Amino acid sequence: MALWRIRVAVDDRPGQLAALVGVMAEHGANVLGMSIHADPIGVVDEFIVDLPGAHHALSAALTPLSSDGDVTAVPAVPRDVGDDVTRSLLLTARLKSAPNRLPEALRDLLSADEAKWTNLTRPAPEFPEEPETALVVPVGPLRAVRLRRSDRPFTWTESARADALVRSILPPTGPAPTSGSVITQRGVELFVWQTGTGDGDAIQQLHRRSSVETTRRRYFSTVRELSPRMLDVFCDPERGLTLAARPVNGHEPVALAHLMYTLDPGVGEIALLVEDTWQGQGIGACLARVLTTIAADWGLAEIRAETVVDNQPMQRIMGRLGATIRPPREGIVQARLPVAGTVPSRRPGRLMTLLGQAGAPGTAR
Repeated sequence: MALWRIRVAVDDRPGQLAALVGVMAEHGANVLGMSIHADPIGVVDEFIVDLPGAHHALSAALTPLSSDGDVTAVPAVPRDVGDDVTRSLLLTARLKSAPNRLPEALRDLLSADEAKWTNLTRPAPEFPEEPETALVVPVGPLRAVRLRRSDRPFTWTESARADALVRSILPPTGPAPTSGSVITQRGVELFVWQTGTGDGDAIQQLHRRSSVETTRRRYFSTVRELSPRMLDVFCDPERGLTLAARPVNGHEPVALAHLMYTLDPGVGEIALLVEDTWQGQGIGACLARVLTTIAADWGLAEIRAETVVDNQPMQRIMGRLGATIRPPREGIVQARLPVAGTVPSRRPGRLMTLLGQAGAPGTAR
């Protein structure tokens, strides 16, 4: 028997995991561990398997199930069978007494070939490798650790894991704030807060003031009145986060921003609604940046946004953030944005004051 680490990108639909495991069983493979990764190519399932002999026959049998026609198989070692959470906690504990060994810890965390300190101020490109084989993990505003791994690309999920390990040894900043003032790129000053059960009437009125076209772009159908269930979702922190924004001198919300949990590990979904008379003033872009910061603070690997084809403003917002915009599918456009490491400066108080810094969330990166 031999240990192998096998990665397969699959379509995100029911039955794919069962099909992979079924093929492995047919080839006598014993699955000892698995994890699910978010990645530019989609969902990546990674397995540690004990397999009789070489991996070639199994890789060939798995290839038809792969969404990109590729299966990666590299040798594994017994230590790879250990629990990833336990390994991460042990690395964090060791770094508390020896933070200068961060590159070594990141190398062990991600099974990289090489890990070195580097300077974020150096002009790009600094490294000769293909982008997929190198990962730069920010450590504060000036320094970073550069990782290299030749046998398989780094995923967005691994980037989020690395970012979380870095943050575990830096001075505490507290959770990202969910209330405070922001100023958009157009100079509009807003007060933003997390909605609760007492905001139901105000949220309902915002939808009534919004045009049919505005609500259609947000919900894919005309919504003039929110049902009690939808209001509960917007005000329930167990479902995610909903932010409302009002002018600093006003009392009624003019925009909503949602960051919702999904069933895909490490993936959040965002959506925006801006009242018609307030559109075109940078409010949506500003709130999207705030949500991106919060998503990174939550440890998410990526955020997604789905919208109708003719919702060009939402597509522009996501595109300017650096998202990949996928071609329309059945009238729906999906944007995918990796968020790990998007808040490189971790000085004390950096996140706690983000919403209070004039123009910070609305400034282009």
